[in-house]
Amino acid sequence: THTSPVQIRSMLDREPPIYVVCPGRAYRTDEPDATHAPAFHQVECLVVDEGITMADLKGTLDHMVRALFGSEGMRTRLRPHYFPFTEPSAEMDMACYVCRGESVGNPDRPCRTCSSEGWIELGGCGVVNPRVLTACGIDPDRYSGFAFGFGIERMLMFRNNVRDLRDMTEADVRFTQPFGMEV
Repeated sequence: THTSPVQIRSMLDREPPIYVVCPGRAYRTDEPDATHAPAFHQVECLVVDEGITMADLKGTLDHMVRALFGSEGMRTRLRPHYFPFTEPSAEMDMACYVCRGESVGNPDRPCRTCSSEGWIELGGCGVVNPRVLTACGIDPDRYSGFAFGFGIERMLMFRNNVRDLRDMTEADVRFTQPFGMEV
């Protein structure tokens, strides 16, 4: 359901500092909608080094969002969440790229991309749980780290203003031609 096993193998096979990018295919029981699919690609990142904090994670994610989507109007936020391998854990959201939050509380301008919430989830993240470090033979008193995982199709969707994720899998040439592709 995710690419996290690559992170564990990396911690078992390498000595810190560890900086890993793990792309792969994921399968979930999600119902298809404008921003979810049951099969998708994701990229996870893991950092384990001395002195890594949640602030490093937030700074890294903010930099990534600015680099991928431009800085103008791309606000981000972290929402507390639970993941068993990170503590603290969070969901990273960015401002909706379609309505920029203008649909919130405005029934005349609904946004199906963010369901008029003004925010879109990028993915889960957090500080690596010290128990995970210990289980991988890494001293949690010396090292700390962060990890995050984001859907590649969802990021492609945001970057290219695609309003519905399902459009990417329907093989409609009206969708693919503007990207220089024919199915």
